[in-house]
Amino acid sequence: MQFNVKVLSVAISMAMVPSLAVADEAADAKIAKLEQQVQALQSQQNASLTDKVKFNGFVSGAYISSDNDAGYNHADTSANFSEDSKLGLQATFDISDRTQAVLQLMMRGENDWDVEAEWAYLSHRFENGIKVRGGKLRVPLYMYSDYLDVGYAQTFARPPEEVYSVLNFSSYTGAGVSYDFDFDDSTLSVQAFGGESDVENSFIELRNLIGGNASWTNEVWTLRAAYGQAVLNGPATTSVTIPIAPDTTTKGTYTLIELNDEKGTFVGVGASYDNGTVIAMTELVRSEIDGALADTDSGYLTLGYRIKAFTPYVTVAYTKTQDNEERLPLSTAAATQMIAFNAERMAYSIGLRWDAIDNVAVKFDVTYADDFGDTSGGLNSNSYNASTGQFENDDTLIYTVKFDAVF
Repeated sequence: MQFNVKVLSVAISMAMVPSLAVADEAADAKIAKLEQQVQALQSQQNASLTDKVKFNGFVSGAYISSDNDAGYNHADTSANFSEDSKLGLQATFDISDRTQAVLQLMMRGENDWDVEAEWAYLSHRFENGIKVRGGKLRVPLYMYSDYLDVGYAQTFARPPEEVYSVLNFSSYTGAGVSYDFDFDDSTLSVQAFGGESDVENSFIELRNLIGGNASWTNEVWTLRAAYGQAVLNGPATTSVTIPIAPDTTTKGTYTLIELNDEKGTFVGVGASYDNGTVIAMTELVRSEIDGALADTDSGYLTLGYRIKAFTPYVTVAYTKTQDNEERLPLSTAAATQMIAFNAERMAYSIGLRWDAIDNVAVKFDVTYADDFGDTSGGLNSNSYNASTGQFENDDTLIYTVKFDAVF
């Protein structure tokens, strides 16, 4: 009996071996199938993420120098490779068919390549075509505002300083709404915005910032008008050289005026023509600020002509403060404000854009600025000589070599 039991046990064990083997094979197959399903899901998610997220960027590298230290575009007699050099990275995430999140990070050579968010906003387009954005946005008051840092999108080496330095801030935190009216052969875009901002490199704060613009284009002609206003608070400071005695000057950072709910307004109009060969563009702007801060008129005209990969261009620009009588030198404070705020300047540029390869343009530019009158020309580095009662420089010549690329 014992023998039979042992034999039976061995027989049962031997009989189970094929069944266990079959079970193991089935489990392995099931595991392999599950792994394939997981990999397929991961591939679908990766493909979906790739479709939803778009990355692009732009980069500029520049050499600038000047024949003196007047400070036009911060240029001086030494080579400057930082002022117009920058790198931008932008990510767009499609949350849905109508909703996007956009982040643009900027690194500028003039700011020691510190990373800062130029754009960071959420946008949604409703079924009726109205688009709403909220977050950190670009101030849309210039013709080149939306791609102010994308040098590749511009004909010239840099937007004319006389116009584009009127506003000392480029972005705001708030919201904007826009709508496009489509006609047979053209489009009219209207936009309104509101929020707050800080003046760059200053303690001035802008509150109750509101404005809007309208732009019409038929892909050859573009016409644009913009308006903005804000309330300014804080100390207006500057680095300036002022007389403290008939033959003595001192240079430093001074608080020129304390702003207390002063109203500032900006009005701009512009037009451009581009038929693929001939290029013409112009902008006229006026900035007004209550109190001693300068009211300024500025404008420029640029003409260009495309010859295959080359586009030679010329630009004439001007700026002039219109309220100099409010800063008559009746006191030390008024004299300081006069030196710091009064400005008058003409600038003449001749340049060449060379589209060397796809998505890369090389630009050469020579700009001559003069006609400063009895002002610094709006150049903070142009020192005032108390012994002569004049500024050190009455003109300046600036050289620029630059490359712009997009990717």
